[in-house]
Amino acid sequence: MKKQTRTKTAMKLSAMIVSAFMMLAACTETVQKQKIPGATYMGGNNTITEICKELDSAGAAHVDIFREWAVDFADSAGKNAKLEDTWSDPGKMKADIGKCMDGWEQNHDYSDADCRMTAFLLLDGVIRSELTEDHYEGTYLMFDTEAIDNVDRYEILKENKDMFTTLYGEKSVTDDRHPESAFCDSWKEYGFQIDNDRISLLSIVIYDPYSDAVFVGHTGILIKYSDYYLFVEKIAFEQPYQATRVQTIDELLDILSLRPEYFGEEGEPGPFVYHNGDYIGTLKRTT
Repeated sequence: MKKQTRTKTAMKLSAMIVSAFMMLAACTETVQKQKIPGATYMGGNNTITEICKELDSAGAAHVDIFREWAVDFADSAGKNAKLEDTWSDPGKMKADIGKCMDGWEQNHDYSDADCRMTAFLLLDGVIRSELTEDHYEGTYLMFDTEAIDNVDRYEILKENKDMFTTLYGEKSVTDDRHPESAFCDSWKEYGFQIDNDRISLLSIVIYDPYSDAVFVGHTGILIKYSDYYLFVEKIAFEQPYQATRVQTIDELLDILSLRPEYFGEEGEPGPFVYHNGDYIGTLKRTT
């Protein structure tokens, strides 16, 4: 009898392992069928569900809340701007921002989330720091902090607001010849660390030569796979969520370089790009 029980148990375990391999193979096959690089604005349930499954399997935090935010945007701003529930060529994607804003404001009397709020939500409990600034007195994050302080749906971000402003707020540049070092120095000073081998934070840091400071102008989370990367971001306030698959980080930087809003005047340093707290390069203007 015991032998039969052991045999049944072994058969169940074997079936579970085979099933797991089949699911992994199906997921890999789905990705392979999609052209890489490829991107989606997550304009509907199919792509939102797909991305949320990947976020969840990678160990991102609060995927359920992220899904609520993404669905809300798709059903209001996204619907008004006719954002598609499909994957496309990232170099050819262009959302109607005016229609996104109109669609959001028709259905909401409070601020939408931006890139920093979204990335911080997904990294809650994954990112940690040894220290934080006592009080944020800057101006670059004023719209972020206003939303976090006054909108109930962002209450979860308010719990770690000091870490949020320490991570994303402006930092004084002490070496004018190397302004790209200021963000790296901040990560070291406050002891930032991400406790996940697959998820990292990709940040685009803007240099303001007039105030001699840098701040995080854009950010998103990067998920590593064996043969590709998935970058998940909220482009900006009242602008779409986007997920992008690329084979290399350089390929992703080329795509992000297509956005003129990250660039200052001709000849100014930056924008600088960081993988967690490590400087990995500078975006190159394409026009």
